[in-house]
Amino acid sequence: MLNKILVGGLLLGLISCSQAEEKLSEELEGKVMGLHDKLMPKTEEIISLQGQLDSLSTGKDSVHVNKLKKALAKSDQAMMDWMHQFSIDSLRKMDVQSKIEYLGKQYNQLKELQKITDSSLDAAKAYRP
Repeated sequence: MLNKILVGGLLLGLISCSQAEEKLSEELEGKVMGLHDKLMPKTEEIISLQGQLDSLSTGKDSVHVNKLKKALAKSDQAMMDWMHQFSIDSLRKMDVQSKIEYLGKQYNQLKELQKITDSSLDAAKAYRP
């Protein structure tokens, strides 16, 4: 009788642990996709600012303008690189522990990408010829 209670308790513990991990996985996926959705519109802003800076790239501040353009291009390329390596299809095939690890890494990468993007956008917006 005691063995049945212990086994039942262990199974209940494993189920609740599994449910907690699954919930964490879902939350992480939501954070990753939310951050992606927040960053994507910024790529349009990057392209627009690059176009505005193009007309200034041969003026008196050409060195500074070209640095701003390169920073914007780096941000845009980093987003494209992240999107090409992120695989939602692979995510669906992973066990919950692998999902948590993968999504945690992806979220950290996006947070770094957000810093680069915001920094390059802020610098380009602050430039006044």
